[in-house]
Amino acid sequence: MRMKMFAAETFEAAKAMIFAEMGADAVILSEREIDGGVEVRAAVDKMGGVGMVPNEPLFLRDARGGGHGRGSENPLFSRVRDALLWHGSPQRFADRIAAEGAGRVQHLRDPEEAISEGLARIVTCDPLPARLDRDILLVGPPGHGRTATAAKLTRRAAMARAEVAPVAADLDGTAGGAQLAAYLEREKSQIRTCQSPDDLFATLKTLKTENRRCVIDLPAINPFDDDDMASLQDLISVIRAEPVLVLSAEGHPDDQLEAARSFARAGIKRAILTKLDVVRRRGGAISALSSAGIAFSHLAVTPFIGGGLVPAAPMRLAALLMEDAPGDVIALKGAA
Repeated sequence: MRMKMFAAETFEAAKAMIFAEMGADAVILSEREIDGGVEVRAAVDKMGGVGMVPNEPLFLRDARGGGHGRGSENPLFSRVRDALLWHGSPQRFADRIAAEGAGRVQHLRDPEEAISEGLARIVTCDPLPARLDRDILLVGPPGHGRTATAAKLTRRAAMARAEVAPVAADLDGTAGGAQLAAYLEREKSQIRTCQSPDDLFATLKTLKTENRRCVIDLPAINPFDDDDMASLQDLISVIRAEPVLVLSAEGHPDDQLEAARSFARAGIKRAILTKLDVVRRRGGAISALSSAGIAFSHLAVTPFIGGGLVPAAPMRLAALLMEDAPGDVIALKGAA
């Protein structure tokens, strides 16, 4: 039996350290409060190699082998991992980011810089250009901010002196055209509203003959409804537009992961992460998109239509993943 003492600020953080280092078979033997935190003793029966738990992830094994240490051996590793766990990131994602950043790179001292380095090795950031080179089809679950995002992309293009036509695909009769017009401070008649798939196809054909790009605000899609997802795949197959997921940072990490994977299976490769200004814990959504293999396009960090989108980058994601970082921490740095 192998025993070890772990010290952390909270019992939950200590447990995270234990299971990350000793594996799921670890048993907690004792715990007590100490100045500044808790001290927990744990043990594991199975050993392998030269003291490594056999089922330890390869990326953690690499971090140990690199000589920089992890857990209690590397305070920066613990700081990064604890920040990600506080934000609701799954254990494995938090461990991997900490290992890729604080565990591999010797010169790092700042937790935010270490998170950025770890994210740069794992996630993909691929912002949409202000001057769109193809039409955009915004998809996403109910209430995640698709219409506001359509307005923001339209306003962003106008600021870049590139006209983009906003199209409300009001296929479910929820007055999406009126809402989009209100966001853009336009008359409803100025918004191209489509009441049926045939209307949408005709509108897109007209815009193509006029050589104009558009942003299509599609009705809400339930990622857990097979019929909804089948309809989305059918639409993607016949419309020459890039489907872009609009995903809110709100919600349970498991639901976010399942939703992201469902949209990825439908062919979505890029996402805009919204409502970052109204949530405190953002790790679930970020890890969900990363695990689903969906690239980050933009971050919606304010409710304002003008200047409400920030091009995604590892350093910006890292700024949002420090403990209790305000949602507007990056709002004035690169917004468009």
